[in-house]
Amino acid sequence: MQLAELQKKIFQITEKKDMEQALNALLDEYYSLKIFYIRQEILRYEYKWNMTYGEFEKKSVEIPNGFTFELEKEYYDWGEKIALLEYYQKSKSEWI
Repeated sequence: MQLAELQKKIFQITEKKDMEQALNALLDEYYSLKIFYIRQEILRYEYKWNMTYGEFEKKSVEIPNGFTFELEKEYYDWGEKIALLEYYQKSKSEWI
């Protein structure tokens, strides 16, 4: 795809006439969707465990036999989602 074609498509998608405004609109939409998706993943964990990540983290030390592989995987996946959410929120505030 040629650069001119790409610019035309970007202007068409964003309904902007200025490239800086168009790219800002795309970035804003990207960040918003990414943050929404990550929040949904976090909510899925919160619903499944009926607690926040912080509560889960505190209770995890109380597990008598320690972590199973599956539980440990969930713990790290959930924690990763929390870190990603913070990263994208911070990154969005710096860019937009």
